[in-house]
Amino acid sequence: MRFKSRSILKGAVSVLMILLWSSFIQAADLKLGLRGGYRQLKDSNLKNIYGNGNVYVPYVSYFPSEFYGLELSYEGGYSKEAPIGLFDEQSTLSVQGLQLCGVLRYRVGQFVPYFKFGGACFFYKQDIESEYIRRNVDHHKWTTVVGAGVEWKLFSLLSLAAEWESIPLKVKPFDVEVDLGGSRFLLGLGMAFSF
Repeated sequence: MRFKSRSILKGAVSVLMILLWSSFIQAADLKLGLRGGYRQLKDSNLKNIYGNGNVYVPYVSYFPSEFYGLELSYEGGYSKEAPIGLFDEQSTLSVQGLQLCGVLRYRVGQFVPYFKFGGACFFYKQDIESEYIRRNVDHHKWTTVVGAGVEWKLFSLLSLAAEWESIPLKVKPFDVEVDLGGSRFLLGLGMAFSF
């Protein structure tokens, strides 16, 4: 899995180089924005303990063409506390990540449907406070990102967007593999600048 994720990241960097080269040929758009919404946990045991949650995603995207571009984003906000284990020991779980995705889009009137794909590095941390033994996990893992959405142009610079993302994130911090991945359902606001 590590080889596959690194290959995807190398592919994303190659796409970035092509996009940068092509930007010298034509006008480009730079977009800054913020999305927020609901994040699911795929692992049923962890979902029962910590539950699904909310995330925020600031992003910057670069479009050298009206049809394709590149997006760099950060996902944060998922941090939960809950009792865990036979003795209801206090624990916390937090997951956050950086994403680099290629974006394909096509304008239909005021609407711009898009598809995105790329790589991500997610950082996950779990602390379990126990009078017997304190257990801490502080790791990261490379993975893939797939998403789709639609953007609605409000004005020449401002747009609203609705997006779905799916991110697999199977990890093995202790002896058992758990799935911290899942779907995201996001709404956002973006501002574009042409140059």
